[in-house]
Amino acid sequence: MKFKHKLVPVLASTVLMASALAGCGGNNNAAENNGGEASGQPAGTAQTAGSTKAAKIKAMTILFGNPPVTDNNKALEDLEKRGNVDLDITFVPSEAYADKLSVAVSAGDSYDLLLMDGGKDDKFSNLVKMGAFHDLTPYLEKTGNINLIDEAVWKNVRVDGKVYGVPRPRGLYGGGEASMLIRKDWLDKYNLEVPKTLDELTDAMKVFKEKDPAGGGKTIPFSIFGVDGINAPGPFAGVLPIQFALGIPFTWKVDNGTPVRDFQTPEYKTYLEWLKESWSQGLIDKDAPVLKNQQQARGKFLAGVAGVFAGNVSDLGEANLSKLKQVDPNAEIAIIDVLEGPAGDKGVAVMTGYYGLWAIPSSVPEDKIQQIVDFLDFTASEENVAFYKGGVTGIHSNGLKDGIVTQTEEQLKQADLDKPNSFILENRIDPYVYATSKEADILAIQKASLDTISKFGIENPFLAYNSETASKNPDSYKKMNAVMTKYVLGEGTWDDVQKEIDAWTKGTGAQITKDLMDQYKADNQ
Repeated sequence: MKFKHKLVPVLASTVLMASALAGCGGNNNAAENNGGEASGQPAGTAQTAGSTKAAKIKAMTILFGNPPVTDNNKALEDLEKRGNVDLDITFVPSEAYADKLSVAVSAGDSYDLLLMDGGKDDKFSNLVKMGAFHDLTPYLEKTGNINLIDEAVWKNVRVDGKVYGVPRPRGLYGGGEASMLIRKDWLDKYNLEVPKTLDELTDAMKVFKEKDPAGGGKTIPFSIFGVDGINAPGPFAGVLPIQFALGIPFTWKVDNGTPVRDFQTPEYKTYLEWLKESWSQGLIDKDAPVLKNQQQARGKFLAGVAGVFAGNVSDLGEANLSKLKQVDPNAEIAIIDVLEGPAGDKGVAVMTGYYGLWAIPSSVPEDKIQQIVDFLDFTASEENVAFYKGGVTGIHSNGLKDGIVTQTEEQLKQADLDKPNSFILENRIDPYVYATSKEADILAIQKASLDTISKFGIENPFLAYNSETASKNPDSYKKMNAVMTKYVLGEGTWDDVQKEIDAWTKGTGAQITKDLMDQYKADNQ
């Protein structure tokens, strides 16, 4: 077997697997089997069985962290043998992926399989209309594992009723900034209970500010980050649980047939006022306006200086806790599943249910399409859940016990080198995909939290749709972002904010709203 892994020569950022999952979509190829116990790696039969010649598949995918080793990789060798394939995978570091993907799409015949990490965005939809990718709808009819994906997810990826990309399934609940994470040891130190309401959370943050548990005046009660005003208005992200607690919709709602954007609701003003008051009291990280992503906000938490940030159950993992304990040996993390507001509002976003689409360029011969789809279906099989989590039994682990990997130190080191999960291009559908811990007690907490939040889903009725007007006007929220930020920082007035909301509503926003509502009406006639 010849190893054909390639790494585009760009320095990769080191990102924890849990962080990748939190992104979100969020975050990479995660799978967590909810079910029986596997004692070893079963033999299995690939969907491509019946052909004595291995299918050659050249794919490009996104890389978070370090790549697999290139020499004598037993994980790849095992998967190729069981899947009857000859894999040539190009792993591209996340920060360079957008550029490399554009080049690959333009080349047309460079790859058999491309991960469209933006999902069904305008770019993908336009490429489909230009004939860049094969229609996979008839080929998916023969799959057994991919077809387990929820219909809600398929609805989010179809273009004109057809499937041009196989979604990499994630949980409909629990991705991104689903819940609030808080320093449990700080709460215990000041005899505080884990907050359940927004008022209780605010009070806890005030105590953190006053008592300074991080020491030296370094304590950051609440770590959030800024937004650029391109895809959404400002001023901050990492705040969804708070918005839901105040009754704000998940981006959009349709009220008696009328579409309403989140910032058009009276509750949004209440939310900005909460931010303004919290900022004035020093509860929000002073660096928040210049922080660019959730990873940076999480970094403050893991550095031991922040008391609260919005993440998800994957942030409870032992890797994060270990990193935090290096700074403070007494550190403990608690999760606030759902945060309740003054009027009893609470919720969690119902997400797209996938991260990235596997698309097959139209240059690929039609007689090869089924082989590629079958391989994706094979990697999503139940036997490869065990492979994803534990690699090859005897080399990377001793198998699974109650769904948890058992490994020696030597096996763990080998798994970190070979990275079996990086070769599972299509993971198996699993509602507990964000429950990633290898420790039984943490895993139980993660699964229980996911069960809880699944009862409080808030849908965005326009989640599956794209606005061509929005794509052509990427700066439509820029002015709104600026005035909202100034308002929260105490440098502007509410009249300034309302003026920009009205200008958007009567201007570009009117056409964006029409674009989305037309698609919604077409699907709900």
